[in-house]
Amino acid sequence: MWRSGIEATISEYDRKTGVKHLRVRGLKAVRFCAILKAAALNIFRAAAVKKARNNGATAQDGVLPALKAVICAVKEHFAFWWHHLKKVLTLSCISYPHTSLSEV
Repeated sequence: MWRSGIEATISEYDRKTGVKHLRVRGLKAVRFCAILKAAALNIFRAAAVKKARNNGATAQDGVLPALKAVICAVKEHFAFWWHHLKKVLTLSCISYPHTSLSEV
C-alpha cells in the first residue's frame, strides 16, 4: 500500500511538473526548483479537494482557478521587486551619469 501510494505521487509529480527534466545546474538550484514544483503540486491537489468539497464536481475542475491565483500572486511579487530594482538602478545611473541602464 505505502509503496504504491508514493510511486503514484512521484509519477504525478513528474508528469505535472516535469521535475526529471530540470534546466538548472547545481545542487542548490535543483533543490530550489524541486521544492517549488512540489509546492505547486500541493496547490493543485488542495484546489482540487476544495473544489470537490464545494460543488461535488470532479476534482480536476478546481485546478485552473487555483493556478490563476498562484500566477497572480507570483506576478505581484515580481512586479513589486522589479519596481524596487528599477529604482535602485535609476539611482545608480543618476549617481554615475556616464553609465546607462544597459551598462549596469
